[in-house]
Amino acid sequence: MNREYLTRDVIAGTTIAMIIIPQSMAYATLADVPPVYGLYAALLPVAVAAFFGSSRYLATGPVAMVCLLTSVAISSLSFGDTSLYITYAVILAMTVGVFQIALSLVRAGNVFDKIPEHVLLGFTSAAALIIATSQLSKVFGLSKISLSDLSNINQLLTETPISFEAFFLSIIVLSLMYIIKYKFTKFMTFSNLAVFFAVLFSILFASNYSYNGPIVGFIPSGIPEMTLPSLQVFTGSIPMLIIHTVIIAFVGFMEAIAIAKQLYVKKPPKDQNGVELYKNPTPVDSNQELFGQGLSNITSSISGSIPVSGSFSRSAVNESSGAYSGLSSIITMIVVGATLLFATPLLHNLPEATLGVIVIFAVIPLIKVKELNKLYRENIGLGSIAWLTFFSTLIFPMLSIELFEGVKTHIWTGIIFGFILHMLFAKKYPAQVE
Repeated sequence: MNREYLTRDVIAGTTIAMIIIPQSMAYATLADVPPVYGLYAALLPVAVAAFFGSSRYLATGPVAMVCLLTSVAISSLSFGDTSLYITYAVILAMTVGVFQIALSLVRAGNVFDKIPEHVLLGFTSAAALIIATSQLSKVFGLSKISLSDLSNINQLLTETPISFEAFFLSIIVLSLMYIIKYKFTKFMTFSNLAVFFAVLFSILFASNYSYNGPIVGFIPSGIPEMTLPSLQVFTGSIPMLIIHTVIIAFVGFMEAIAIAKQLYVKKPPKDQNGVELYKNPTPVDSNQELFGQGLSNITSSISGSIPVSGSFSRSAVNESSGAYSGLSSIITMIVVGATLLFATPLLHNLPEATLGVIVIFAVIPLIKVKELNKLYRENIGLGSIAWLTFFSTLIFPMLSIELFEGVKTHIWTGIIFGFILHMLFAKKYPAQVE
């Protein structure tokens, strides 16, 4: 590798690090674990996935969809016992990783190409909406709110009044990220760092203007201890663990392989003379990528952290920043490691409102109502399945129907329901589900 390619990897890797550090902290809170565990998941798993996977650009780490599914899983498996959340998240990362590696060894990677895209469209759109609304409590400076809390708004606001400072800061941060991301598109390096600048502004604001809203607070420094999780402490339902493992493994890998393939078919940029700046990357191998993602999840578990996957946004930034190889992910790991060792005190005053806005900003593009409507107009059968999957993903968590003892419907039920609908429509109306 010549010096030019090395420089590009260093720039891309550093850029991704500036994004993944605040994102991973925000996504960790989405998974109902402390922010530092997001940093742990942004360390070794990032490099492992790049080294053992097949994609040149895929950036692995905590992602919103997998973190939401992790939150659902650990709360369900522990019956709401928050003291078990971290332990169960670590176990879940291990089971997801082992399952993904097992699938890769039996060459099951191509199975993911057969999962109906319209079902995933409905599920991810609804899940993204759930993720966005779940962060509104941070935007208003409130503690985590459940549906039962909303039944008595007056009591809720009396016990935990809205922090107008948090709300004011949220509006400013959201506006700042939008302007940097979408109004400075001619300066890609600058626009890609919208999240980083939002965090920098928030910390300076909270530190210099006596900010009274909730902040992240103390973050322990140091590299995570490497150890295998103990399965003996797991006392939940084994069938439910299997269900959550399969759902997270499939949804997580679908996100990873989709972005890997999308970036592979994208043509390399050319210089002023029309010469391609680099050769097309090697083809993406689903089984190899599945192995890399599985190993990264196992590594995350050994690091004492949460399930991970490939990120749409960070992978796109990795490519647009000029990354040449997986070395960019190793650079990302080094920067995150340095942050854990030396810079965690700088994150003490980071407002929780900013973490909430970061998540909302990341998932809003995933709420694809226009695409759902377009699909319905073009194909009523597929569109109906997509919309029914969308609404079932929203409704099942609210209904919380007990399927059998200790097992209640939640967000994961939506994608299973959508897949069943797809199978029924495929048999009755084969022309509509080609």
